[in-house]
Amino acid sequence: MKSVARYAALAMAVLSGITFLGGSLRYLATYYTHHRVAPSTVRPLDTLFTGVACLGFGRVYQVLGRSKPDTISKTQTEIDIVHVGFLSAWFCLLFMVQTMNPPVRSVSAWVLAVLVFASVYLVLVGFVTRKKIFRRSAEALPGDLPKALRFWKSAHVIGFVYAMNLALFGFVLKFLGSNWLVPGILFGLSLGFLLLWRPRQMAGSSAQLA
Repeated sequence: MKSVARYAALAMAVLSGITFLGGSLRYLATYYTHHRVAPSTVRPLDTLFTGVACLGFGRVYQVLGRSKPDTISKTQTEIDIVHVGFLSAWFCLLFMVQTMNPPVRSVSAWVLAVLVFASVYLVLVGFVTRKKIFRRSAEALPGDLPKALRFWKSAHVIGFVYAMNLALFGFVLKFLGSNWLVPGILFGLSLGFLLLWRPRQMAGSSAQLA
């Protein structure tokens, strides 16, 4: 089953890569022919999206390829794939916002203040919660490995969820008609925390838990 999933990811990565390369070549050909990009012929955002998909499927293929049958390796593989899923969801939100292109409208200052305050609160809570659960995971080692792995996995998922919430707030603001200033910051912070709180490697019965 793992081999099937791995080669399916490889096939999707190749297809996405070919689509991305084709779109990029059409983009360049259109530009050099007309000295501008014809929107009806080439959509740069679509090309970028396929490029991101290629990287995502390539990462899944890499993760599945190094997976081993032991419990630690399986847990690491699960978390790595979940992380790829959250990163893909981040790019999907950005793609949807750009595709919808909602008109710019005045957004209540109260709405902005509430969402900004909620974003700061979530970052702080996410940071503290992750550290606390990672510490509990470390305390469970080496006597209770399954318990340590459960805490390790939960800490990562909680971090991903808190980071993703920032992008959701940015999506909501853009949907309400805000310009890109505050939503752009929220999207950027969300991606930054998704990368900062990426999965750590585990080796043997001891793990790099933070």
